[in-house]
Amino acid sequence: MQKISSYLYPNRIELLANVAGFTTEYTNVYQKTVKIYNGIDNTIQFDVKNADQKRIDLAILSNILLNVMDSQGAELANSPYTVTPLNQTTYKGIGTVTIPQEDLVELEDQYLRYSVTAVQGGNDIMLYGDTRFGATGTIQLIGNAMPTFRNDRVFKDFTAEINLDGLPVSKSSAIPATFYEAEKTTELTFEIGYTGFKGIIWIEGTAQSTITTEAFKPEVRLHEFPELTSATSGTFTVTMAVGDYKYFRVRFQNSKKEDVTTENPMGLTGKVDSITVS
Repeated sequence: MQKISSYLYPNRIELLANVAGFTTEYTNVYQKTVKIYNGIDNTIQFDVKNADQKRIDLAILSNILLNVMDSQGAELANSPYTVTPLNQTTYKGIGTVTIPQEDLVELEDQYLRYSVTAVQGGNDIMLYGDTRFGATGTIQLIGNAMPTFRNDRVFKDFTAEINLDGLPVSKSSAIPATFYEAEKTTELTFEIGYTGFKGIIWIEGTAQSTITTEAFKPEVRLHEFPELTSATSGTFTVTMAVGDYKYFRVRFQNSKKEDVTTENPMGLTGKVDSITVS
């Protein structure tokens, strides 16, 4: 029998407040990296002390704010977050803040930076967050600890080949149909956006696990959208069963001989903007 030990402890950060107005002398020996997780609301505790390592009554501070930034200094959309003091009679110096899961769902795993500020006596003050009284600390965002939805994939790059008429036929990169996942993907939805497009768009597939020049057969079209006979902007959407296919690819031709002119030697009309796969 296997035994797993679990520990319940607060995600607590120790902060130092220079409330006396002179340089503090105490130095944190170690300030841990705070870990937060995608898929849940993350509550963080702050333990605010003075230079003598005594907790201070947070009633002397107001507007305590947690600022969360990426590595380049850009704030999260809803930052700063308000730190709420607990009952200072029972939990002197302790305040909490929650970063909602909705604010993290679109973010990739990364190291974020944080700082905490407050107001005392009408003046803005910094609550020091790392060793040697640096202004910022580190938050590690971990995205694989909770179940999440698979993000949509967007493809915007296309390459072209010249057909027998000497005109280009464009294609997307190979789009994987299967993933390392708990539940097998049975269908994919393709949303293809186009602007001023005249021509035809279709989807190909291959059951081969390795992409080679022979993997896709251009003459085999799994789905062909209605031909656009005049310049049109809009979106085509189709949901397709995955079956035994390992990869899909979107191809389109927006050039015709009758559209070839001196100004437009390839006969191109409009473009495909993007392919969103979900």
